[in-house]
Parts: sequence; C-alpha cells; structure tokens
Amino acid sequence: MQMRYFIPYQVRDTHDEGVKETILIVEDNPVIADLISWRLSEMGYQVAGTAEDSTEAISQIELHKPALVLMDINLPGEKDGIDTATEIIDRYNIPIVYISSILDAPVMERAKKTKPRGYIVKPFTDNQLRATVEMALQS
Repeated sequence: MQMRYFIPYQVRDTHDEGVKETILIVEDNPVIADLISWRLSEMGYQVAGTAEDSTEAISQIELHKPALVLMDINLPGEKDGIDTATEIIDRYNIPIVYISSILDAPVMERAKKTKPRGYIVKPFTDNQLRATVEMALQS
C-alpha cells in the first residue's frame, strides 16, 4: 500500500523573485496581524514586524524603517491609530494605509486629515489588500 501525503498549500519562495518593499503592520488583534502578515508575505512583501500599540509602532519604525505602514485605527493606549499615523508621518514621512472596520463620519474625517495612501475596510480580500498596497507604494 502506497502512502500519500496531502499538502494543503505550497508556500511561495520569494527569494528568487526579489522581495518587494518592507511593510509594518500596526494591529492590536494578533490573529488579524498574523493573517495580514502571511498574506503580504505570500504577495512577496517583506513584513518588518507587527505592533499592537503606538509605542511599539514607533519602536518598530525606528528599528526597521519600513516603506509603508498598515495602521488599524482602534488601538489600545493613549494614542489611537490616527494619532499614531500623524506622528509617523510628521517624524518619519512614511505613508500610511488604514485598515479598520470603523466607517463613521467623524473618524473618517480625522483619518482624511492625515492624507493616507488608502483605507481598507475589514473584512477585506487579498485583491483589495494587494491593490491598495501596490497603489500606496507607487504614490
């Protein structure tokens, strides 16, 4: 009797293709952060890391100097994602793409003032993530 092995998916090796830009994920939900990280890695991007709050995000930026930050709006601590994005843009001039389930008008108005490169509404598809990230990095 011959044994068969089931491989549910094959992880793509991005080393031969050349890794694309480095992206930092700021997301307080570790399951969502891991999912975004995995999706970006599969698309060929290098994930600089994940941060759960403003303080950790700034530390990661100083350490990795990412080309783009994907920022959740609802973060724990003194600063929310919009306040954190404002600091990142002012101090490091790194573009921001918001990823959030928040769609109310006052929050959207605050977010628009930071001139983000995009706004992805949770839940989102791989195509939405890919298109938004690619456009944000081209600007």
